[in-house]
Amino acid sequence: MPKPIIKNNRITLSQQVLSTLIYIVRRYLPLDLCNTRITKDDIITVLGYASANRTSLDAACQELQDAPSANRLREVLAQALPDRAKLQQALNRILRAQTPRFIKRGKWSYYIAIDLTLIPYHGECYVDENEIVRSQAKSGTTHFHGYATVSIVHNNQRYVLALRFVEKGESMVTIVKWLLNRLKSMGISIRYAYLDKGFCSVEVLNTLKRRKTRYVMPIPARGKSGGVRALFEKLGSYRTTYTFTSAKHGQAQVDVVMVKKNIPKDVTSAKARAGWLSSLSRHRLCGQRLAEIH
Repeated sequence: MPKPIIKNNRITLSQQVLSTLIYIVRRYLPLDLCNTRITKDDIITVLGYASANRTSLDAACQELQDAPSANRLREVLAQALPDRAKLQQALNRILRAQTPRFIKRGKWSYYIAIDLTLIPYHGECYVDENEIVRSQAKSGTTHFHGYATVSIVHNNQRYVLALRFVEKGESMVTIVKWLLNRLKSMGISIRYAYLDKGFCSVEVLNTLKRRKTRYVMPIPARGKSGGVRALFEKLGSYRTTYTFTSAKHGQAQVDVVMVKKNIPKDVTSAKARAGWLSSLSRHRLCGQRLAEIH
């Protein structure tokens, strides 16, 4: 099959960048292609295009000249991909291979970000029910495909260093420990860690404390009254301490910074009217600066 080429100027990848992407991914991603004219380059080109432009596989196949049909590409890809464990290993090898040398030397400590991504899913699991995780309703579903990443920010550039799939029933502390251990194996020191609110739990907070990791994390506004919700009801910005309690995992006392946001008058949702941004922090930045950084 002829190699797909760009026929639409919407793409953000130059031909040189696209060629480099194909070279790197092809080297580390095992694809078992049988009885098809579709090549690894075809698959990587379409996936790279769709990812860069945040578009669907169908749109990518339509906009790339000589690309295979989206349905046929899905069939081939489903058969060619390795299992989730091997796929995760391959993706992490790709990320590690692309990590700049100055990061690997371990001479500096870095600001890191641990992010949780949940992609709404309305279908059935493909192979294993553990592929699908449950969380707060979004886009009409409580079922998601999930993954977590750890990145560093250096000179206004973000480098993703590791990725881990999230599986059904898996605790957030397991994810955080795995990602932090991955950084340790790469010789990377942490200056501050910024985490999504999905990681806010007694287990994670105590793990960060034991590892002496300074962190910033939003507080999810849980419950209808009392507890954490009471922190959001006070006026103005302020500092305080709060103790999270878990029947299974004990307690975690943390410093809390509550920051009042400037909300436009025409915004009417209840959440926007509350106008609070909350963070957990062990360092002493002013509240507004803390909000901006996170």
